Amino acid sequence: MEPMVDFTYLDKNIRFLRKQMNLSQEELALKIGLNRGNIASYENGTAEPKVCNLLRLSRLFGVSICDLAQRDLSGDEVPCSNGNGHAKKAQLVEPQNPEVLNIIHSNAQRKLQMMEGLVTCSRLKLEQVHTQIPPELQLIIVNFEELYRTARSLMDEHLSLLKSLNCKDSSANE
Repeated sequence: MEPMVDFTYLDKNIRFLRKQMNLSQEELALKIGLNRGNIASYENGTAEPKVCNLLRLSRLFGVSICDLAQRDLSGDEVPCSNGNGHAKKAQLVEPQNPEVLNIIHSNAQRKLQMMEGLVTCSRLKLEQVHTQIPPELQLIIVNFEELYRTARSLMDEHLSLLKSLNCKDSSANE
């Protein structure tokens, strides 16, 4: 099975970005809650960070996890020290393919319609039940409604993000 993320540039990028921020391995380790040996292992390629540490590194460096792992950042505009120990955010966002964004948006709209259809169907069926609903079923109904609210909130955020990427969004809040 192929790994989901190709860590081709991870070791080089961690070293490069750390040096751009004028941090020692020890200082970087302290900033993300590790020890110097962890950073040394990441930089020499003998270990790969756990997801939580990868996320901390990407946030500190101001780059996406994908860019940190898969792009050679040494030639890009990257964070650099501004004299007070803070780093400027990298400008590494590539222009997105509008066709891909439109496909993602279309898929999200279809999933939203499917989700709304399921909820409507289940609510109609509940209205038709004229008998006492057993406690076990009541718990399932409550959990289903909570799951729906959470999924709807996530879908709204997803569509909002797509809209911010200049993707058409005609009915995210309908």
